[in-house]
This record gives sequence, structure tokens and C-alpha cells, in this order.
Amino acid sequence: MKTKFLVLLALIFLTTKGFSQDPDFYIYLCFGQSNMEGQGAIMPQDKTVNSRFKVLQSVSCSNLGRTKETWYTAVPPTCRCYTNLSPADYFGRTMVANLPDSITVGIINVSIGGCDIRLFDKDIYQDYDSTYTDAWFQNIIAEYGGNPYQHLINLAKRAQQDGVIKGILLHQGETNTGDNQWPSYVKKIYHDMLNDLSLKADSVPLLTGELLYVNQGGCCGSMNTIINRLPDTIPTAHVISAEGCTGADVAHFSSEGYRKLGRRYAVKMLSLMGYEAVYAEAECGIVGDSFLIKADSKASNSAYVTTAADYISGAPADDAGIIKIDFSVNADTTYYLYGRFNNAAENTDSYWMKIDNEDFELFDDLITTGWQWIEIKSLDLTAGLHTIQIGGREKGASMDKLVIKNTRIPPVDIGEEAFNTCNPEISPVGIHEIKSPQGYSLEQNFPNPCSNSASISFEIPDNSYVSLKVYTIYGTEIAELAGKEYPAGKNIIKFNSETLPAGSYYYTIRTNSFNESRKMLLMK
Repeated sequence: MKTKFLVLLALIFLTTKGFSQDPDFYIYLCFGQSNMEGQGAIMPQDKTVNSRFKVLQSVSCSNLGRTKETWYTAVPPTCRCYTNLSPADYFGRTMVANLPDSITVGIINVSIGGCDIRLFDKDIYQDYDSTYTDAWFQNIIAEYGGNPYQHLINLAKRAQQDGVIKGILLHQGETNTGDNQWPSYVKKIYHDMLNDLSLKADSVPLLTGELLYVNQGGCCGSMNTIINRLPDTIPTAHVISAEGCTGADVAHFSSEGYRKLGRRYAVKMLSLMGYEAVYAEAECGIVGDSFLIKADSKASNSAYVTTAADYISGAPADDAGIIKIDFSVNADTTYYLYGRFNNAAENTDSYWMKIDNEDFELFDDLITTGWQWIEIKSLDLTAGLHTIQIGGREKGASMDKLVIKNTRIPPVDIGEEAFNTCNPEISPVGIHEIKSPQGYSLEQNFPNPCSNSASISFEIPDNSYVSLKVYTIYGTEIAELAGKEYPAGKNIIKFNSETLPAGSYYYTIRTNSFNESRKMLLMK
């Protein structure tokens, strides 16, 4: 009889727990040091937050009117009482903007400025709770009950009563700069979290962000070489690029840097969840002579394309009146095309557009108030490569970027990171080539033109991680020639182009402190 009663009691408990947990409440655990904690100035634009984005308060804050272990709309600060803007803030905003209205997103942020990553190792944390002896550091540890890892796990277990943990966000590394064992430290902590919360790695990925780049004034950008090795140690880990994210000081991002980095975390998480969105900057396509590229700080990538030719009554007849953009999608399904326009009047509000080999279609009445997203049309696409062509029709019509999504949810703000963000020269149109920093260079491929193979050489002053990729003229990546650490000095890489059709291509090198592109001509 006693056994039956206990079984019945257990069933009641499980049923109650099942009903209280909302499968449409997606929860993300955030941890790390000061950049995840949040150091960006909170501005008026950061204080308007969708109520579907929540934060589980990690400590009680009388100045915010918040109580520990209670959900609130995620108005920053979202870590502790007096922290500031964090990448977690714009991660959550971007998630809810791109998920159905039925989905709520919640974050839990337990981070400690200046900490060693091993402060989150539950077995040895006490050896690292005095990374700094300063009172401010000890006070933070005390706020987390002396054990930040357990504090985060306790909050996560509380959150699991309300929703489902979908991912873990990490930003840390400055204190561990140069420590090649960092990936193994993170692996231990990640697996502890999964085990303690009864989670599976396949459904709870780990996203970790790069540190402030050296060319953005960062002190610890060299650590990015080690951070980029994390997926070799953890197959379900993904690294979020900090390229182009501006800094406020030698260790911390600016507010805009945090916004951009947070959006990038969300873009990766959404893609892992199957929410596909392909963003393309208009100025990064092949832009015909009938268009001008102009600068605007309110435009994505700070640049946009405007029609320079007078009114065109019919579809464009040649490449001069066309912008061509290649893009790829992952599934055979219906997608939705959106454009971000700034067309103030009815005589500057129309374009010709077509997908692949279809006929040009006229889209009129694209009037906006400032920069604004407009749904253009639905597209039934097959998985693989496609081309969109945009023709100017009225002088002054202005386009910032496009997005092709598999959900009918309009983008917000400037949208997420575009797959082909470039550095355009405003006029005339061309590749932006920066002056190489001391000791860095990317040479022209030899021979050029080439046929079946070519050699590409580059020089770096120190041992560092190097990425070298080849793109079509439309910005589509076709080959990764390098993605590892190379020794200081001159390095030569062979490129096998035997299977590629004749034409023009670009190759781009990226390190922590240098990036440059060159054009390559392939002849058969």
C-alpha cells in the first residue's frame, strides 16, 4: 500500500511539473567575465524591450526593483544590479524578433569581471575565487554565494520549472590569454552543466564569442586563435566572430560592439534551430553603373545603393541597370523576400526584380518613412544556389539590404549580420583595399590569370590564426584554403581551381589584426 502511494505521489509530481513547464519558453544560460557581464553604456534605444524577452534575476536589486529568482522583462542591466549592456541583451532581442509570437525567450546571466574560466569549474573553483584580491571582485563572488557555478546551476534548475534550456552562451578569455588548455577547461565546465541539468549536447549547443580584435584596440585579441580551436574539442561548440565590433577600451566592446556581437550570437543560434535567414548587403553585390553607393550611418554596413539613372519604363536591358546577388538556401520550401528601403515619395519607390531565370517583375509602392523593411514576395525555392537581380526604375530609389527567410516574420532594426558584408568604396564602385599593417601582406596569386591551379602567398609577423577563403564575384564562399595557425614569415598555399568555370574570383585573408582581398582571374 505504501509503495502504491509513493508511485501515485510521483506521478502527480511529474504531471504537475509537466504542465508548469512551457515548451515555448526558450531559456539560455550566459556566463563568462566582464564582456558577458556587460560594460556598454545603456542608451535610450536599449531600454525599449519586447515583453517576450525575459531575464531571471540572478541577485536581488533594490535599485532595479527586482528580486532574485524572478522573471522580468529584460531591460538592461541583465546581469547584476549595476552592470551595463551585454551581448546577451541583443541576443535575446534578435531571437524574439525572428521567432514566432508564441515563443518567449529568457536568459540567465552569471558573469564575473576579471575571472579565470576555472572559477566556473565546480571541482576547483575555490583555487580561483581569489583571481583578484580587490574588494570589488570578492564582493561579486559573495553575491553569488561564493560559488558562481553552483549559483548558475541553481537558477537554471529553477528556470527549468518554467521553460526549456536551449543553449549556453559564453564570453570569456581575457584573463586566460595564451593558455592553450582553455578549450579543455571549457569542455569540462560545459559537460558538468549538461550533466547537472540533465541536458544533451546535441540539443543544447555552446556559443562562445571572440575577444576584441587587436585592430579594434583590443589587448587580448591573440586569444582568438585559441578560442577558434574550441569546436575541435567540443563538436557542439560554435565561435562567434567579433570582427568589426568596436571597442570602448583595450578589453571591452563599445555599446554598438555589444549590439553587433549579440546579434551574431542570435543569428548562429537561430540557424542551429532551423530558422534560416540569408541577409545580403545591396552594395556588396555586383552593382551596375546605373547605381551609386552612398554612405549612411543609419544603413546596415553604413552604406546603401541608390538608383542614379532617370526613369526606366521597361525591365533593364543590360548589366548596367542591375544589381546581382548570389545566395544559397538549405531547404526546398517557401521563403519570404524582404527589402530595407528609404523611399520617401511615389516617384522614388519602385524596382524591377527577378529570381534566377524568371522574368523581371515590377514592384511599386515601396514608400517608407526613413529606413524601413517591406515584404516583397514569397519564393518557392529549392535547396542550393540562386541569384536575385534588382533593376533600378526610378532615380533616387534607395536600398540598404535584402533578406530571404523561411519564416514570415519581418526583420527589425538593421537586421542581422549579412553573409556578404563588404567594405565598399563609396564612389567609384570597387574593392576596398586597406594599407597593410607592418609585417602583414597578401600577394597577388601566381600565375594570374591562372587555369587549373595557382599559388597564393601571404606574410605575417607572428605565429597566428589565418583564414583564407575564395569567393565568387557575388560573395558566395567556394573554398576555404586556410583555417589554422601559421608560423611567422612567408607562407604559400596552393589553390586547385581545376573544377571551377572561367571567370573572376576574390580571395580574402583574415587574422586577428589584418584582412585584405585580392581579385583572381581564372581562364580555361
